[in-house]
Amino acid sequence: MPGIERSAIKSIKELLKLFPCVAILGTRQVGKSFLLKQLFPTRRIYDFEDEDDLTLAQVSIKTFIQSSGVPLVIDEAQLLPELFKSLRVEIDKNRKENGRFIITGSSSPQLLKDISESLAGRIAIFELNNLSLEEAYSKNPSGFANSINKLEKLKKLKPRYTRKELNDLLFFGQYPEPFIKRQNNKFHKLWMKNYFKTYVDRDIRSLFPGLKLETYKRFIKMLAYSSGNPINISDIAKSLDVSQPTVKSYIEIAEGTFLWRNIKPYEKNLNTRIIKAPKGYIRDTGLINYSLGLKNAEELKLHPKFGSIWEIFIIEQIIKSLQNSLIENEYLYLRTKNKAEIDLIIEGETGLIPIEIKAGASIDPRKLTSLKNFINLTNAQYGILINTALEVRMLTDSIIQVPATFL
Repeated sequence: MPGIERSAIKSIKELLKLFPCVAILGTRQVGKSFLLKQLFPTRRIYDFEDEDDLTLAQVSIKTFIQSSGVPLVIDEAQLLPELFKSLRVEIDKNRKENGRFIITGSSSPQLLKDISESLAGRIAIFELNNLSLEEAYSKNPSGFANSINKLEKLKKLKPRYTRKELNDLLFFGQYPEPFIKRQNNKFHKLWMKNYFKTYVDRDIRSLFPGLKLETYKRFIKMLAYSSGNPINISDIAKSLDVSQPTVKSYIEIAEGTFLWRNIKPYEKNLNTRIIKAPKGYIRDTGLINYSLGLKNAEELKLHPKFGSIWEIFIIEQIIKSLQNSLIENEYLYLRTKNKAEIDLIIEGETGLIPIEIKAGASIDPRKLTSLKNFINLTNAQYGILINTALEVRMLTDSIIQVPATFL
């Protein structure tokens, strides 16, 4: 992946100064191994998917750790669960020395359990997402993330991308390799097909050996159609002919392997009845488009789910920008029984900020009602409308328009 500088590098270096060990977690093909090479261009990187490296560590983990130098860099560390207890012992010999170990892994319940049981308080966990806009197009870090709770700074944002650049990333998806090679349509299609096959036949089979893989494959297909909407567990269970607890476990698996993101409902008292089902989506819009059988960006624009896919794309850009800057927040949504809706509510270090996302440029004042009501009821600082207009401007005294090309 030449030419792609991950904006996460700065934050990971910061974490290495604060913790003895840093774990980089993320889905397959997101770029973890390449990131390690960018972080440590001159260090030996041990890859536990390489049989020789794994065997070397298995002979004597203690000797392996002590003789490998600092920092010890290990890719796919989950393949040697015994490693984590040995790391704890070595870390505790000198708790004040930070940046000694960096590991990566594909998420699994066992990996997170091993980390939490053995390395609690000694490790920082960083989730590596697929490409953000700034990474895909080699831009400086966005000012949006650090300005999101500063109205005067938001007003000063400038355009950063063309609409075509947004549409390309939206359609082809945000995994590094298929995006870089997006001009090769045949390669892109085969990459997506093989990604799903490897995800289910290798990763899921290995992590969950008792799972009915064919049923889970059908479930993943349904997730593409359900992306962007509150999840109806009962309907999915009936369609798959499985129990509702099984569907809930499938969602947990998809979320735990970074394929799916759950967005919880905002449930604080708003004096109205709200829909409490979680909303979610397949994180990569390229995978959604492939699952829907879309062949190009023009077909995507005409598809009934275009608005939902655009919304997913923008939400992911916002979350990635904030996470890459180590800004901690909770990400929520609101939908009431009266059909009032807010696409994304951010709550945490940034305060409370409701965000509406539209694929068009025109502004219907009626569409701002949900934002206005939410701001009035919660005393949120202000609301943000992200659309495809051409300028940043105040729409009301408490709602600011930010074009997607400014993110």
